[in-house]
Amino acid sequence: MQLYPNNGDIDPITNQMDAVQRALMTDRSTASRYGVAVDVLADGTLQAVRIDESVTPFGAALGDLITELVHEALDEARGNVRERLAELSSDPRMAAAVETLGLATERPYPVPPEPTARQEPSDDELTEEELIEQNQRRNQSYW
Repeated sequence: MQLYPNNGDIDPITNQMDAVQRALMTDRSTASRYGVAVDVLADGTLQAVRIDESVTPFGAALGDLITELVHEALDEARGNVRERLAELSSDPRMAAAVETLGLATERPYPVPPEPTARQEPSDDELTEEELIEQNQRRNQSYW
C-alpha cells in the first residue's frame, strides 16, 4: 500500500527532474578494447581503468595509477567549475532565474485548451449563398 503519491502522479516535470537526477547519479558504462577497460559514471567520473596483464606486466598497477591521476585532475577541474558557478550565482539576475525554475515545479501542469465547439468552415466548403451571407456579416461587423 502506497501512502504518498509518486512524484510523477503530482506533476510530470517533477518526475522528469527526478529521472534526470537518477541518470546523472547512478548511470554507468564500461568500454573495453585490446585488454583495456574503463568504467565511467554518467557525470564523467572515471571509476576505474583495468589493464590486462597480457598488455603490460604492470597492467593492474598502471590502471590504478591512471584512475588516481584522473580523479586528481577531475577534482581540480570541478573545483574550477564551482568557483565559476559561485561567481555566476552571485549575480542577482541569476538568483531570480533560479527562483523562477523552482517555482515552475509548484505550478500546475499546463493543460491544452479544449477545441472550440464550432469551427467556421473554410470558404471552399461553403455554397455560393453561404459565402454571400458570410461576407455580408463580415462587412456589417466593420461598420
